[in-house]
Amino acid sequence: MTVTDRDEAKTTTPPARPAPGRRPRLKRRAAPTTPAARFEPGRVAEPRHRNPAWLLAGVLLVVLCALGGVLLFSSADDRTEVLVAARDLQPGEPISRGDLRVARLAIDGDVDSISPADVEGLVGRLPVGRVPAGALLAGGMFADKLPIAVDEMVFGAALDPGEAPLSGVQVGAPVELLDVPKTTPGATDSGTPTKVVVIGSGAVWAVEQLATGQLWISMRVPRDVGLTASEASQSDTLRVVLVGGGP
Repeated sequence: MTVTDRDEAKTTTPPARPAPGRRPRLKRRAAPTTPAARFEPGRVAEPRHRNPAWLLAGVLLVVLCALGGVLLFSSADDRTEVLVAARDLQPGEPISRGDLRVARLAIDGDVDSISPADVEGLVGRLPVGRVPAGALLAGGMFADKLPIAVDEMVFGAALDPGEAPLSGVQVGAPVELLDVPKTTPGATDSGTPTKVVVIGSGAVWAVEQLATGQLWISMRVPRDVGLTASEASQSDTLRVVLVGGGP
């Protein structure tokens, strides 16, 4: 008996239908396989190298900024370190380190002063005149030997503004001492000018601006001039003027 194609189609079992009320199951497609990340076990990550040139440039930049700040601060400060008297210095007494101290002062470039670096050359020298405590020290105030002759003396006077110049009075400057008598209060003006007496001349040995506003000047003068000038200073008639021929 021959089975025809029609008979074979009839005998083929038809596909099963899903039961009523149930959804047919959908077949999931397998996800495509992707290559896994390659990883070599035992390999250590290499450190990241930094450029040493950039590190050096950064350090130099920091140093230059710090140096610039120091220079800017130094240029803004116009004060200079100088030596001043730590106590009253008497003529003829050798200088020791305890007699000196360092101070920062704003001084003019024309004013004579002594730097702290020159302290070794100053120790052991002799003041040629009385130097008040706190006075700015200058080279002309000291000598290896006291240069006062037998017929000379050094005296000092505190002078009010108008009785002596307030500027330009430096150690060694030549001065002339005057005796200007005071006018009598209530006296009639007779037309006769006040007679000014020239006492004599000398040289400045020390000068200091006092807190009272007065100017203390120590002067080296002949003995007779010093005695007369001391009397005029006690009478408040002493005047000191600068004359030409100074240093």
